[in-house]
Amino acid sequence: MVSLSSRANGKPVFKKEVIMLDDHLFKLDLENRIIKLSTPNRRTVLEFYPAKHHEKFRDWRVGQAWLVRTPKGVFINVVFSKEVEIREPEAFVGVDLNENNVTLSLPNGEFVQIITHEREIRAGYFLKRRKIQKKIRAGKRRRELLEKYGERERNRLNDLYHKLTNKIVELAEKYGGIALEDLTEIRDSIRYSAEVNGRLHRWSFRKLQSIIEYKAKLKGIRVVFVNPAYTSSLCPVCGGKLSPNGDRVLKCSNCGFEADRDVIGSWNVRLRALKMWGVSVLPESQPMKTGGWKVSRNDIYELYANYG
Repeated sequence: MVSLSSRANGKPVFKKEVIMLDDHLFKLDLENRIIKLSTPNRRTVLEFYPAKHHEKFRDWRVGQAWLVRTPKGVFINVVFSKEVEIREPEAFVGVDLNENNVTLSLPNGEFVQIITHEREIRAGYFLKRRKIQKKIRAGKRRRELLEKYGERERNRLNDLYHKLTNKIVELAEKYGGIALEDLTEIRDSIRYSAEVNGRLHRWSFRKLQSIIEYKAKLKGIRVVFVNPAYTSSLCPVCGGKLSPNGDRVLKCSNCGFEADRDVIGSWNVRLRALKMWGVSVLPESQPMKTGGWKVSRNDIYELYANYG
């Protein structure tokens, strides 16, 4: 790793363990597994070992890159881009994100819930780190263990997010649109107990939304963000206020509609996307009825991500 000044001047920028490279400072050759790097004194040729997914980027445009030095070696992180045509959506799939599950409202009137176990994963690693901090004095050993379990947690959650996103995109592809809540201000509005606040602040909902948006665009699916206010407290049938009627079940005193709060949230997200897009609600997107107005989840998928 070459130590360079933090001033750019058309040359790589070195900060701590990272060198940032503009696209004119390196040339990537995936075929021969080499990168030609311009340094202040000469051009250097470095060999690298591509990951298995590099093949799909062969025809993409190369942007910036970073050389990163880690205890495991030197890695190159490259930004690839391609032009994708986003088609006009026929309808939207409403997505309601929660700590432990994701609920989808499909335009055909069905609802799908995907159990993620994310809360259990985060809680498990949080407790492990707390044990380490209590049992081991501050120093190299404690730092190494905290980094080890921190990396494990990130890897498990990244794997979970990609599996989850693949399923969401698969279900939305035939409709051409995905609707998500705009949660950018949610952290400022969290007002629960210290324990719940801490748990919600650790929840990487924005990262999950970014992965959904990225993978959806690759398939030509349009992603829209809607106002999240009252999505789980207003009746999607008549617009009336909902009241609790059992464990996570809400009921409308105006029209008698009753459903799981996550079902209601995903349904309202989808309806808001339709309104934003100027599309009227089609008959097939009316509620699936079982026993009057009560709406149930149609399918439940469970994504297991055991942690060690």
